[in-house]
Amino acid sequence: MTREPHVTLSRTDVHLWIESSAGPDGEPRNLREHESVLSPEERNRADQFYFARDRAQFVMARSLLRRCLSEYVDIEPAEWEFEFNRFGKPAVHHRLGVDLDFNLSHSRGMCLLGITRERPIGVDVEKRDARISLPDLIHQVMSEPEIEELRRLPARAWKSRFLDVWVFKEAYAKARGQGISLPLRDISFLFPDGRTPQLVLKPSLADRPDHWLYDFVKVPVDFHAAVCIGRRRDEELQFEMREPEPL
Repeated sequence: MTREPHVTLSRTDVHLWIESSAGPDGEPRNLREHESVLSPEERNRADQFYFARDRAQFVMARSLLRRCLSEYVDIEPAEWEFEFNRFGKPAVHHRLGVDLDFNLSHSRGMCLLGITRERPIGVDVEKRDARISLPDLIHQVMSEPEIEELRRLPARAWKSRFLDVWVFKEAYAKARGQGISLPLRDISFLFPDGRTPQLVLKPSLADRPDHWLYDFVKVPVDFHAAVCIGRRRDEELQFEMREPEPL
């Protein structure tokens, strides 16, 4: 049985789907229904999680991906197949003949999915109160220019700036299809005006900042989120925030 797609996506459209993976009481909603659209391999992966909340988060995120892809193509959510590059980035399996690109991120109650047509995309979302060892991570992840900017901020603002930098680096690395195998300290997201990100890349990245469009994603205030999309220089892209129909 197939379904009629009802969302149109051009090559210059960027659709960002956002969904809370928890109900008003903090518990996942309709988890059994979400599990029903997953593949046997995904259900097996879900069962490997030790904590129930982590299992539920994974199930909800994979369900979101499958349900949203089916908004564009007449394929049932349970029928999607995926393949992975050597860095582990998933893509729609080539045998389905679908020209959609996507990237998925989730963090403690929030799922974020980016979908484009024939253009690379990366997204990342992180909970604001994430427990991190800031002194260690600063020197593992941030470039010297980023650290210099950080030092000019009051100490109370360091964690927020670090998370801003982190979601942009993750989104860029995922859009490149290489994840954190890229040298993260050779990637800089600077904020010269305190608000607007500016990408600076060292020669080791073999890339140019003007090949990418990147921005914050509007999410609830207790999260940080960013998106990075491949583009030709000065190409105009149209962003649209969407929410899926609940199961």
